[in-house]
Amino acid sequence: MKLTIRRLSSAFVSLTVGVNLYAQAQPPGKSVVISKALHATVPLFVENNRPHIDLEFTRPDGSVRKARFILDTGGGSFILVEALANDIGLKPTGPEGKAEGSRFAPTQVSSARVGEMELDLKNVRSAIALGQKSILAGDAAEGLMPGHLLARYHVIFDYPAKKFTLAEPGTLKPQGARIASPVGKQSGFPRIELQIGGANYGLLLDTGATFTMISIEAMNDLGAKHADWRRATGAVGGANMVGGAMENAATMMRLAEARWAEFQLQEVAAVSRPKGTFETYMSRMMAEPIIGALGGNVLRAFRVEIDYANGATYLEKTGSLEQNDLDIVGLTLRPMQDGGYVVSAVSKQGAGDLVDKVREGDKLISVDKLQVTGAPLAEVVNALRGKIGEKKSLTIERDGNRITVQAVVARIV
Repeated sequence: MKLTIRRLSSAFVSLTVGVNLYAQAQPPGKSVVISKALHATVPLFVENNRPHIDLEFTRPDGSVRKARFILDTGGGSFILVEALANDIGLKPTGPEGKAEGSRFAPTQVSSARVGEMELDLKNVRSAIALGQKSILAGDAAEGLMPGHLLARYHVIFDYPAKKFTLAEPGTLKPQGARIASPVGKQSGFPRIELQIGGANYGLLLDTGATFTMISIEAMNDLGAKHADWRRATGAVGGANMVGGAMENAATMMRLAEARWAEFQLQEVAAVSRPKGTFETYMSRMMAEPIIGALGGNVLRAFRVEIDYANGATYLEKTGSLEQNDLDIVGLTLRPMQDGGYVVSAVSKQGAGDLVDKVREGDKLISVDKLQVTGAPLAEVVNALRGKIGEKKSLTIERDGNRITVQAVVARIV
């Protein structure tokens, strides 16, 4: 099987789409059902706005191996880190490829379980992330469960209740407000519409994205129509998914008027992505064109039930949106595979003389009492958050020397 690597982080969409192996792809809903259980409900772990569950595999000796996986409705392939693949006796089935310096090899996973429910993995696009301890820097997950696999099922992401349900199509009675969400035939990506500033926009429902993303062209258009909507340069907080030039230059905007179906979304923030990312590249994988992706900063307030077979999503707003999610020390961080964090940029919207104190390329060592090396990105981001005017003690390393600076929490947008 030919390995084609399309890592959408390189297309500046999100880190979580991963590898797409389109050779021998099988459309969602055309698979052979091999599970005995019709549905299963398991704990949902929401970390940095991103949903995770534990999958179970069987080792060659018959013992059970649990592994935490990201659930990514916008993900392209079923990906496992090399250590997990080795532990369950999984081998590459073809030559490796590269994306952004990472190495991947195609494989075929024969068996995995969600609770008591055996997954149907027939013809699922699968890959081994070679030489990686985790699937994403800053996230300890050992794998990613993608959209085209989820699309074979009826799924419920109950973020507030911290539960995930996987069910065979037609076995559950949906609940909540029904909205249309047509599904891309090959990708399994669900499309929804959001009303922003009185106009409707198509978006990918993207559980793998920690933050809502919008094309820079659409964001500039919204800014021209709504000059009072707060804006800032540089991705911070939950919008800080990657670090690097793209996020350093990204625009953040507080959407003062946004509505999803019958639900008002008060003061939700979004981050920009470059021209063509969604309108051209991602739209080809969707049932209809899109200009962005609805991410975890919105989804976390909802019970989201996706009926893939019927192209519908059912919503219940059982949680609340964070109103002060961007009251933070304005650093954009680049998570490293060794567990460390490097300052990628410093927001000019930050308080005080932060720009003078911290520089691009500084290694962040600690935030107050938190030693950040080895800590999840979500924990580091939370440590930088606080009340406006609150001081945070940052230890940074520059040119081999450690420096302690006092940084002030500010409202970025």
